[in-house]
Amino acid sequence: MTPPVLLVSGASRGIGLGIAHYFLDRGFIVCGCSRSESALARPDYDHALVDVSDEKAVRLWVQSVARRFARIDVAVCSAGLVKSALLLAVTPTAILDEFLATNVRGTFNVCREVSKVMVRQRSGRIITVSSLAVPLHLKGAAAYAGSKAAVEEMTRVLARELAPAGVTCNIVSPALVMTDAAHAMGPEWADWLVQQQTIHRTVTVEEVCNVIAFFAAPESAAVTGQTVNMCHVG
Repeated sequence: MTPPVLLVSGASRGIGLGIAHYFLDRGFIVCGCSRSESALARPDYDHALVDVSDEKAVRLWVQSVARRFARIDVAVCSAGLVKSALLLAVTPTAILDEFLATNVRGTFNVCREVSKVMVRQRSGRIITVSSLAVPLHLKGAAAYAGSKAAVEEMTRVLARELAPAGVTCNIVSPALVMTDAAHAMGPEWADWLVQQQTIHRTVTVEEVCNVIAFFAAPESAAVTGQTVNMCHVG
């Protein structure tokens, strides 16, 4: 039996790299992309240098994966930018543009190109990655949370559009994962954020992958347009 094929953006580090390892360990063929080289060298892993905000580059990448393996079973849009905690009044427009380019346009590009493949094959799973900054209405995250809220709504609309083709679209909203980006924000910020969560601790990449695996499972064919907020807030 041919192994299932998973495509993941932002795979060179952080959650994206963890997703690649997790699904390789479970027998998937994994095709990852990022703007930088990847140190991941494992059988059944292929890496491409792609800026997800570049629609032509994304189109060529997704088409190359589909031609090589004849299908794409799961796509995880993990590429994302986290770089500031500025109040809206002092947030430069350039920072907003960066969030929109990577988080919104990048996710849009991947979802659009993968959708074409999955509609043709009449099956597939698309999982996008949001953030607890959205339900927290996190102070200092107007640009970031706004971009992730756009990702959530885009995914819900896509879920309706692709349901007739047997394709599901869902969202995982991780609690704080101590990636390089989180470490860069500083320990005081991380401690404060954890206290806003119902479960007062960080989560591991493996725990995030567990939610993704649920959405990706064949048995989850009736689950679409849903958001799982890890370490619930509110």
